[in-house]
Amino acid sequence: MKGMALTVLSLLLFPTFTLAQSTQDSWHNLQRLKPGQKVEIVDAKLKAYSGKFVRFTDEAITVQEGKMEAVVPRADVVRVSVRDNSHRTRNMLLGAGIGGGIAIAATVIPLAASSNEGNSCGICAAGIAAGIGGGAALGMIPSHQTIYRVEETPARAAR
Repeated sequence: MKGMALTVLSLLLFPTFTLAQSTQDSWHNLQRLKPGQKVEIVDAKLKAYSGKFVRFTDEAITVQEGKMEAVVPRADVVRVSVRDNSHRTRNMLLGAGIGGGIAIAATVIPLAASSNEGNSCGICAAGIAAGIGGGAALGMIPSHQTIYRVEETPARAAR
């Protein structure tokens, strides 16, 4: 039973992992950004700049963090991502369904097979509620779409 649950889970997560592995190494992808759009920039020292996109040039990208503008040189930029809230409700419902299904498979089926006729299944209800709640919570996490990611070069890897 555990093997089947792991197989189903890996099949559900496989598209996420394959999409996460695709790199966006063209600086000109930043043309898709609109001024005021929420972005996150990570530099070579792994410092994150979160705020509203202002502009980019061939030399740098500028983001508004609160009242200050941060200018990050292109040579230091490792990744630029935008926050994607468009599918949060859908992801929450999918997470709740998947979490509930896994909880049912993990609690109800084994307990039903080994229980006597008179036993109640209070732990089943708690497990299912936890699975639904946990799945919904994971679905609510905002996702970030990577617009630009620097291609790993030997010079960068040596830093």
